[in-house]
Amino acid sequence: MTTNISPEFLDETVQTLREYIRIDTTNPPGNEGEAARYLKTILEREGIETRVEEPAPGRANLTATLKGKGEGRPVILLNHMDVVQAEKEKWTVPPFSGEIRDGYLYGRGTLDMKGMGILELMALLYLKREGITPDRDIIFLAVADEETGGVMGAKWMLDRHPELLKVDGVINEGGGGVLDNGKSWYEVSTSQKVLCQVQISAKGEGGHASVPKEPSAITRLLDALEKIRKHPFPPVLIPTVQEYYRRVAPLQKAAWQPVCQDMEGAFRRDDPLLKEILADPINHTMTHHTAAITVLRAGEKVNVIPTDATARVDCRLIPGTDPDDFLDALKEIVDDPNVAVEGTFKGINPPPTPHDTPLFHAIEKAVDLHDPGAIVTPHLVPGATDSRYFRAAGVPCYDFIPFRLPIEERMRIHGIDERVSIDNIRFGVEVMIDILLNMEG
Repeated sequence: MTTNISPEFLDETVQTLREYIRIDTTNPPGNEGEAARYLKTILEREGIETRVEEPAPGRANLTATLKGKGEGRPVILLNHMDVVQAEKEKWTVPPFSGEIRDGYLYGRGTLDMKGMGILELMALLYLKREGITPDRDIIFLAVADEETGGVMGAKWMLDRHPELLKVDGVINEGGGGVLDNGKSWYEVSTSQKVLCQVQISAKGEGGHASVPKEPSAITRLLDALEKIRKHPFPPVLIPTVQEYYRRVAPLQKAAWQPVCQDMEGAFRRDDPLLKEILADPINHTMTHHTAAITVLRAGEKVNVIPTDATARVDCRLIPGTDPDDFLDALKEIVDDPNVAVEGTFKGINPPPTPHDTPLFHAIEKAVDLHDPGAIVTPHLVPGATDSRYFRAAGVPCYDFIPFRLPIEERMRIHGIDERVSIDNIRFGVEVMIDILLNMEG
């Protein structure tokens, strides 16, 4: 039976999210302590056991447990309380106002990821109020610091509470419903790309700009970056991505469908349609390593040629790739003894989560109740979430926010005028409730 929440429950969900948005948890500095206290008040009012822990002044992590029948290991509803900075002057509404306009709730965090946190919270409250005892414990885990790496959040909690790894699965941010040209499907991220941050440093002879010498540190750096920018990294297809394209193939235009049904074969035979498909940046990033030049530093005075120039490159690697091997490849691409290539950060590289599990099937069932016949597919997310800390320990993680978003709405994440529709809030909380109700085993 499909869950249909009452108008009063929807109003409560919306108002709770509005109040949560108004707590400015921009990271840095974070200020998750105030957000945790807000959530704790709600949970304890409902009689749900809750604990708040502080890794540093002003920072906090919250754990709340809805007790089950003990017929299976717990499931964690994971979310983070911090948000990225908002350029207030560019927004049409104050980013921490929780303003509602034309059917949308605006605010930093509505999509990433206070909105999801409130969906999880309200689903928990629904079960409690209805007197529904789940088969297993459901743990609501709201953490700090995700936007700057999770060191004081998910990682801090797992280091101190290894029992959080003795669970059957985690539901977290990432993925969700996609609306595109009248078609819709649902992505459940079961893997994420591996972060490898790189610094490239060049040296050269300095001097007065009136007598330029070539090559300089800057021109050497530019040459190195151009080599990286133009390098055709070969495709790397993991089973998760092959399954993704196989499942969404029926939604593609007719000419693309056989290619998507067998992406491995298409790459092997260099199918001419691949160029058209991979023109979409999302398709390209799911099948290739990427290297984005994000920071450039050189010189301070316009009439002085600097002796040093540096760049930072944000690389995202297909799971299973050794970051050290990738760094060696970058050095070969640059091929200049006056240019140094070094890794400054290498992310966790856990294997993808299987998609033939009770929790994945619970998501499929819940989606089918509210969007009958819709395609649900495993997915590779190009960004990084706290799920990597759990996957590294072998815990199944499913990154899925049950909102249905057009591509242009997704692009508001970390951007200007982030927002979520009231219709999506209703849809999302109903789907989340049904995920919890459909968990088996």
